[in-house]
Amino acid sequence: MNPRRIGILVVAIVVAAVAAIGLLNYVRNVEDSALDDGSAAKVWVVQGPISKGTSASQALAQGLIVEESFPAKYAPDNAIGDPNVELIGLVAVFDLPPNEILKEGTFVSPKVINTGITDRLEERELVTVTVNADKVRGVAHQVEPGDYVNILMNRPFADQETASADNPDAEASTAGPGGIYPQAVRYVYQKAEILSVDRDLTPEIGEATGGVDDPAAAPQEARDGGLITLAVPPEAVQQILSVGEENLYLSLVPPSYEPEAIPPFDIGNQVFPAEDPNRLTPYGPDDSEEAKE
Repeated sequence: MNPRRIGILVVAIVVAAVAAIGLLNYVRNVEDSALDDGSAAKVWVVQGPISKGTSASQALAQGLIVEESFPAKYAPDNAIGDPNVELIGLVAVFDLPPNEILKEGTFVSPKVINTGITDRLEERELVTVTVNADKVRGVAHQVEPGDYVNILMNRPFADQETASADNPDAEASTAGPGGIYPQAVRYVYQKAEILSVDRDLTPEIGEATGGVDDPAAAPQEARDGGLITLAVPPEAVQQILSVGEENLYLSLVPPSYEPEAIPPFDIGNQVFPAEDPNRLTPYGPDDSEEAKE
């Protein structure tokens, strides 16, 4: 072989070896960087395809769910800690592909699957958000699946001022000393649809249920009205949860209710409606009984 070609071949082999070593070092550096805090978390990962409706117990028995180490700082906050405890009696809510980390919500009650609730959400590109509302904030637990509610924020001004201090860019509270309104109340969303109350589901999104007196409704003992699940677009979930469920107040509205922009309440007004001849009642200064009808 031509000595020149041999020289070129040797150089090529050396360059390839150097490149391989460099790539190996790069990969190792990336791995070290991922674990630079020196901690790893145990996560449960889908080993093989899991079909929608497969029980967690069956998936575990078939080795379709395995425990693996994962960089702690990249592990999802809502990752499943122990499927043998957290997933008892639950089934896959949709087809789970290999290598997916199991998170809360990937397995749900069989009742949710049987009602096709996820399919119905998918049809309208909606998701769920659940809030725990007491009787005062949850319409005295009189709401039913299929009802509509306005969502308000109700928070003391002291909390508003603290929030503004923590976030200088936030709008400062306009509450002054001696004000007659100690609470900051504003509308967050109007006419949000209730998907379920506790475990009582609406027959169809957009179709009212027969209520708790309906023989087909969930057993009374399984329903106390505290957990209210709304069907909303994904971006609305962030807005609702950012308010904090302890600050949410639900107001029942009829299906015929037409949402209109409601400006923030003027908390600087030092006169109650009953002291104002132009208002007097919630229905105006005229015939209030007629207005209510």
